[in-house]
Amino acid sequence: MKIKKIVLVVFSRANYSTIKGILAEIKKDKKIKYILIVGSSAIIDKYGSILKIIKNDGYKAHYLLQNQIEGTTTKSMVKTTGLALYELPEILEKENPDIVFTVGDRHETISTAIAASYMNIPLAHTMGGEVTGSIDESIRHAITKLAHIHFVANQDSLKRVIKLGENKSTVFDVGCPRIDSVDTILKSYDPKKCFKEISKRGSGSLNNIIHTDEYIVLLYHPVTTEYHENNKNFENVLDAFLSINIKKKIILWPNADAGADQISRIIRVKKEKNLLDNVKFFKNLPIELYVPLIHRAKCLVGNSSSAIRDGAYIGVRSVNIGNRQSGRLIGPNIISCSYSKKKIIKSINLQIKKKRATQSSIYGKPGAAKKIIKILNKIKEIKIQKKISY
Repeated sequence: MKIKKIVLVVFSRANYSTIKGILAEIKKDKKIKYILIVGSSAIIDKYGSILKIIKNDGYKAHYLLQNQIEGTTTKSMVKTTGLALYELPEILEKENPDIVFTVGDRHETISTAIAASYMNIPLAHTMGGEVTGSIDESIRHAITKLAHIHFVANQDSLKRVIKLGENKSTVFDVGCPRIDSVDTILKSYDPKKCFKEISKRGSGSLNNIIHTDEYIVLLYHPVTTEYHENNKNFENVLDAFLSINIKKKIILWPNADAGADQISRIIRVKKEKNLLDNVKFFKNLPIELYVPLIHRAKCLVGNSSSAIRDGAYIGVRSVNIGNRQSGRLIGPNIISCSYSKKKIIKSINLQIKKKRATQSSIYGKPGAAKKIIKILNKIKEIKIQKKISY
């Protein structure tokens, strides 16, 4: 089998950061053509559209899926996923790719896996085999059972995918492709130039931030399996974050999962009451600015996998709150705690007193994208008919 055309599907800003390095390697490989499909929150300004970022990076979004349903409820998540599943078969039939490439565990990602599988198109999946909380845990393992090739981030994940019944000859420990981009940026960014650009962006009462400033960052997403507790939990998180005795603070907007509007509303209410002094807000930052921002932070607070995955490699001290990342492999940069305001404050204060954490490669070293393309080029046959391997 010779792979000549790959369809890549991106449904979020995080998805794009992960496959960016793979796009770069495909572009270098004259034998492979890529088709990029972008949809859901990734094309909606409210959640930080990435279309300009894709264009500025020199890539083309060949298809835009208008599948994001208004609102961030459990029902809207289902409908958003359903609309993606409704639209994708038309594109896949037209393009007739040799393989479809999908990332991670967002709810819409399962639509890619179902469409490719039902249409007998081989499916490659990155970052399977990991353990977390939220609906992501179920989605991730369901995609593993539909995927034909598995590119995992570490040996723990490799063993887990094989335990799920996947043939070990189809599972490859390549590391997380996102680390490629993180490493390149860490080695090359100009602090003054980056923070000048960061200061120009976003909103809020904090106008200027320079690379030598002390600041902390909040990146918190809704937990879909705790939908009715999201308000109470986030109020504790935000109050704890704001109480920390560091003058400058950065808040990054949540993703589009069920409960995101609740989180946004809580932030807006505090903003309107002038309770968010010296705070800067960002809906979206390209990874070229996000990595320097996190790299220079005293602490990254929240429940994003970025603190665990990127944060381990960057060495930024982080506080992981609640159950969204429960069970995920963590490095020396992490302290985990409950939603208790008291415990969150204690954890943040412990972290900001420490020096930078030792860099950890628990999610792989740079070079994942090259390994993925090399493996795809070497594959002679992909069996569409899957069988449980035990």
